[in-house]
Amino acid sequence: MRRAFTMVEMLLATVLVGVLTALSVLTFNSVSNGWQISADYMDKMQRTDFALNQLVAGLRSMYYPHDGSQTYDYGFVLADNGDGEKPGDSDVIEWSKTGAAIVGTKNAVADTVHRVQVMILEEGDSDYKEPIEVTGLYARQCPDVKLRSAEHASNQDIDYSFANDELYQPVLIADGIVGFDCKVLKSNGQVESESDGSKFEDVFDASNSVPYKVQLTFRMADPEGRSYRTNTAPLMRIVTIPIYEQAQDGARTPGEEGGGGNRGGGGLRRGRGAG
Repeated sequence: MRRAFTMVEMLLATVLVGVLTALSVLTFNSVSNGWQISADYMDKMQRTDFALNQLVAGLRSMYYPHDGSQTYDYGFVLADNGDGEKPGDSDVIEWSKTGAAIVGTKNAVADTVHRVQVMILEEGDSDYKEPIEVTGLYARQCPDVKLRSAEHASNQDIDYSFANDELYQPVLIADGIVGFDCKVLKSNGQVESESDGSKFEDVFDASNSVPYKVQLTFRMADPEGRSYRTNTAPLMRIVTIPIYEQAQDGARTPGEEGGGGNRGGGGLRRGRGAG
């Protein structure tokens, strides 16, 4: 004769089903959250890689006039503000270039010589014309000094450096980047091997010239609600500057012996918004 389930057995079965259901829901949520965090992290990685590629292309298209002299109007400038792990201690760099890298193909200056400044700005930063809406990598650009209109060129009362925020509003290149550090290898005479990175320095005090190599390090923001590490994740690239030799002596093309350019030195222009 078949016996019916007792109340205790029914309660045990109900509890067991509840436990298995709770475990299934918790496992599903954990996997779903992990997938979402990984997707967010990969998205930030792709945007950071895009920004790095833009800077690499911009540095490789660096412009320096072949006119037999060195000039501050075209020199590379590095303002070292720290180790670049947070927006407040990130570096600022600027240089003159040609091409669409950083500024975009639809920008009017893309086909001419122009100067760019690259920096990390933090959400709520009010140092500029309008408050910054999102933390990320920003750039400002201005036309070459020789391409300004006669009216602007003759007006000595206007500050055309990047310190004038009214003229050069920052444009977002990529969000999700919370830190930027730049180091330079000042000359090819410092290189002991292709992989030697020990001689890269935080300062570049010859802003009427350009360095031999530039090391770029970006730090990504961790996915929201999750911190994978004590410090933010770094991505690094090293760029060799093609016009290094020409910039050392404006009268000499790269690889050519001799030359009679002016090798006068100059002080580094420092600080956020250095001009």
